[in-house]
Amino acid sequence: MLNRFTINQLLFVSHLMLVVILIAGMSYSRYQSEWTTRVNHEAALIERAILPMMREVSSAVAGRNYAALTMPSQKESLTNIEALLFLDIQGTSDYKDNKVCVRYFRERGEIWRTDVSSEELSIARQRRKDLAINLQQHNLNDVTKRKLTFLLKKADDDLAALELGVARTSEFSAPWPLKPQSGKYELLPEYGIVTLQLPLFNKNGGNIYAVFDASNLFSLKHEIYLTIAIEAVIALMVSLLLIVGVTHWLVAPLRTLAEQMDKDIEQLNIAALDEINRSDEIGTLARGLHRLTRKTQSQLKLLKHLSDTDALTGLSGRHNYENRAEALFNTTRNQGASFGVIVCDIDFFKLYNDTFGHGKGDEVIKKIADVLLSATRNNDLCFRIGGEEFVVLLKVYEAESLIRIAERMRSEVEEMGIHHVSEHGAVTLSVGAVMVSPRATSLSYQDVFDFADKQLYVAKRAGRNRVIFKEIDKQQTPGKEHCDKQAIKTLD
Repeated sequence: MLNRFTINQLLFVSHLMLVVILIAGMSYSRYQSEWTTRVNHEAALIERAILPMMREVSSAVAGRNYAALTMPSQKESLTNIEALLFLDIQGTSDYKDNKVCVRYFRERGEIWRTDVSSEELSIARQRRKDLAINLQQHNLNDVTKRKLTFLLKKADDDLAALELGVARTSEFSAPWPLKPQSGKYELLPEYGIVTLQLPLFNKNGGNIYAVFDASNLFSLKHEIYLTIAIEAVIALMVSLLLIVGVTHWLVAPLRTLAEQMDKDIEQLNIAALDEINRSDEIGTLARGLHRLTRKTQSQLKLLKHLSDTDALTGLSGRHNYENRAEALFNTTRNQGASFGVIVCDIDFFKLYNDTFGHGKGDEVIKKIADVLLSATRNNDLCFRIGGEEFVVLLKVYEAESLIRIAERMRSEVEEMGIHHVSEHGAVTLSVGAVMVSPRATSLSYQDVFDFADKQLYVAKRAGRNRVIFKEIDKQQTPGKEHCDKQAIKTLD
């Protein structure tokens, strides 16, 4: 899968993934730290608001003093705690192990008992009734009347408090779940509240369960989200700029070097690149490539020279012949001149080589190559295309000039008198020569060479040591024996 990506893409994607992971991790840690700090601060404020009343409430629960728990001053104290929405006091008195249960609900602005029994309510009603009957007696003095009036009023207040507790307890429905909690604090984001549970100080124990409005805290949570998100985006943008810059700094020169290396080795010019002047590893790589390129180009020039030149004779070799023969043929025809081909083969060379050895044979080849060079003109091309086979390409205007050159080659080799121990006497040269008029436009170079090669074999069959010449001035293919206005001259 990674093979589908370029180096540039891999560096960008890998660095981007690393940056995203780092930013995500740091943002999460930042959020946790910020949120925990804010929650702890809010919890401390909440606990500080409740703590001043803890001792007074614990004392009232210990003595089952409902009056202290539900008096107007207590309600006022709770109302002054702005964030307090609900307070539930559950405890056991220290003397008769009676339950004490009191609730405060800000929405109603009331404090009431939640543990009123029907028996307690009946007793309070009966007591109030009895006091009212006693107060209606006619023989009461003023002191007794005032005392009964006071007691009746108190009985009315107590009965009203009990009836209020029964009514509020039966109709009360909390807008949040009132459930036990394992810790001191519990956040309920879906309701926008935080709950606090503290133990009472009395001997038989109990606890205060308070619900506080935490909408400010949770709105602050969104602010934290937004702040961290903005910081993360800024960090990501800065990181992207750095990634793009670093990637360009690293990959762009590598891409330039790769594009250069994709060129033909002879066209490479690493010295012209700015990367070669860098002082880092890319500069070292560029300079190394430059040295390697220069060395390779130098070796290629040497190899080209060796492949183009026959090492034994100094004549052009077969590789050079294949590259230049057809080009010269086309150029000559375009200039309106006749094209000549001379194909030479050393007679009985294998016999000479077997008799005197390859060293002597190489000397013969070099001497014959010298003869060919001396017999041709400066603009003629001589090639050694095989062990004892040579080709000469010429631009000529008359047949006599081509015949004269071919005959001179043959005669000079014969006059060298290179003898061997067979009945044939001396090493000689068989020559096939062809001159093609520019009017023979349908012939290719290969056709012309095949004509010349055929004349060479005619010379061989005719007894060797001779020149067979053919002039072609109209269209003819190698398979045909005749052509119009054809001049064939055989020199023995």
